[in-house]
Amino acid sequence: MKTRIGVGAAAVLAAGAMAAAGVGAASAASTPTAVSTATASPEIKTAKTGHRLGGLEAFLKIKEDSPQAAGDRAAKAATALANHPQLFAKLPAALQSDVTTLKDAPAADRVKDAYKIKTTALSGGYGAEIQKRAEALEKTATGLAGLRQELRTAFSSDNPGAGLQKVADQLISHPKLFAKLPANLQADLTALKNAAPADLDAQANKIKDTALNGGYGAKVQKMAEALQKKAATPST
Repeated sequence: MKTRIGVGAAAVLAAGAMAAAGVGAASAASTPTAVSTATASPEIKTAKTGHRLGGLEAFLKIKEDSPQAAGDRAAKAATALANHPQLFAKLPAALQSDVTTLKDAPAADRVKDAYKIKTTALSGGYGAEIQKRAEALEKTATGLAGLRQELRTAFSSDNPGAGLQKVADQLISHPKLFAKLPANLQADLTALKNAAPADLDAQANKIKDTALNGGYGAKVQKMAEALQKKAATPST
């Protein structure tokens, strides 16, 4: 169990530290798009207009069968966006209309209305510029979903080192994202990536111990402690 907890704590560094560092989903994209994961209304800055088009990431996370809570978060993002009139006015009229519909939607309709924004953006219904941004965010989100799955697999595996090594490899393959992690975490993830099979579990435990001792900073330590507590609680 100790090894599983260790990998779980290390896993949160790989994913959670990105949020702690304020890394947006579009950080790894080649386009000059700035997305904040720390707010309810992420913002997108287009190179062409210089205006900020906020909220797309919150809507693009929605699936057709997402839980009610996801719809509630999307509605909150729509409300935040509508409450910034100068920003809101820069959106295409069709997107303004759909955001307003989502903002005012009853709880039961929020997932459906947010999903409509996602599919319309991806199909070009709000114009080519937003379609391009939406496609970039969707690609990044898909990659992050795969990363989370790898983390879950590593956390539950009897041989977690190899799974976490894949996570380290994926993070390192996105230099802009990787650069946002604490320097010593970068070094330890690099060591894990290059470790021999026999050393993987030991390297994972080193990352876990460093995280729990605050060696990667207070934010990562807090995440590691929360994950360790969750790992010690039996699933229901």
